[in-house]
Amino acid sequence: MPPLAPEDIAKRMRGFSKLKRENLAGREIEIGSSILDLYSEDEKLIGTFEENFLLSLKYKDEVLRAPLTVRTPFIFARGEGVTHLIVAARKNRANRIAGQLSSIISDEKGFIQEAWIPSEEFRKLYEGRMGTVKVIFFSDVRIPNVRKLSLYGEELASTSLYQEYLKLGRVWYVVFEPEDGLVIGLTRNCAVTFFSRVSLEEAIAFIEREILPRVTE
Repeated sequence: MPPLAPEDIAKRMRGFSKLKRENLAGREIEIGSSILDLYSEDEKLIGTFEENFLLSLKYKDEVLRAPLTVRTPFIFARGEGVTHLIVAARKNRANRIAGQLSSIISDEKGFIQEAWIPSEEFRKLYEGRMGTVKVIFFSDVRIPNVRKLSLYGEELASTSLYQEYLKLGRVWYVVFEPEDGLVIGLTRNCAVTFFSRVSLEEAIAFIEREILPRVTE
């Protein structure tokens, strides 16, 4: 998204609440979304996106309704001529929340856009540690009726096979160890999965240090 200071983003987001009240078994509950706990730290804006749902659960021959609250941390971080958004959630929820934050901040459609890492920069992340690579998926494959290629396990020990696949397509997804003891999955559109146990703070620090500097504007 375009460069915005944390305080400018905060002004547009603070106090956002889109809730409606419903009655559930004689109790009034709130359904919808709101933004909580906004604060600035080290040129970053940190907050929580809260979503409240009513679920329908089947129990034997009954359908029971139950409220559910999901809180998702998010961070806006300044880059070179751009502002990055990090959403700590699985892909579908992260994309949904990013879309809602985009609408809250600006009336401009697509104000927050998907991040991308150029192919060459993407390869630099793992090619220096090929011995730790566990999976590679290739997209944009130039073979009729073949959309994707993949390499797993022992196949990755074949440098010639990897180079041959690079001639046929572009790397889309890779699972590797960027650091000893840390296993991640990464796509070129910046979906990061941590397979190793890390804290939220450690995950964010890694993304800011290793991923965001490689994102194209």
